[in-house]
Amino acid sequence: MGGSGSGYWYRWDSKATVESQHRIDIRWLKKQGYLQAGTMGTLSWSRGDKQAGAVGFRIEAGQMILDYRHRPHGGDWEPIEQTISFDRTPCFFGGQRKWFLCPRCLKRVLILYCAGKYFFCRHCLDLVYTSQQEGPIDRIGRKARRIRERLGASTDLFVPAVCSKPKGMHQKTFERLKIAANDATHHFWQVVVQRFGIAVK
Repeated sequence: MGGSGSGYWYRWDSKATVESQHRIDIRWLKKQGYLQAGTMGTLSWSRGDKQAGAVGFRIEAGQMILDYRHRPHGGDWEPIEQTISFDRTPCFFGGQRKWFLCPRCLKRVLILYCAGKYFFCRHCLDLVYTSQQEGPIDRIGRKARRIRERLGASTDLFVPAVCSKPKGMHQKTFERLKIAANDATHHFWQVVVQRFGIAVK
């Protein structure tokens, strides 16, 4: 929602984040029924209405094979085949939980990310969560936008949080969130004024 940055104040020394990378979540694969041996398909990612990437996959005994193409820095497309092994651990109430084994460090992980040529865990790729790089302004702004989103209002903090009560929401909840949204937005601009000396009309 919103344009580039969506209102965040970026640091030039910030690291790449997990939210900005293509990911494969083994919990999602299980929920879709894709972890059965012999399963084949395509995983895809999108930005807005446009496809941002896709990989083919097939499940074999104890592993998943990824098949895709990589284009380094605008060069020629290179075919990639990557094998990712599974591991299992017992659950407290019976059954087993399946994990990916990161192809680089071999640690059990639930999610693998692609920040280049191959899929690895976030630690191997030195990725951080967006919230880890947030300053006070970022945190306050994110809180205000989250409340506005629940209301169905604009997440642009430059405009008032005007909206109609979302279908199915209780009136008391709606009134409480409207007050919270206005308070959070006001707090955000107070901090901005104090930090940057910006005059808000």
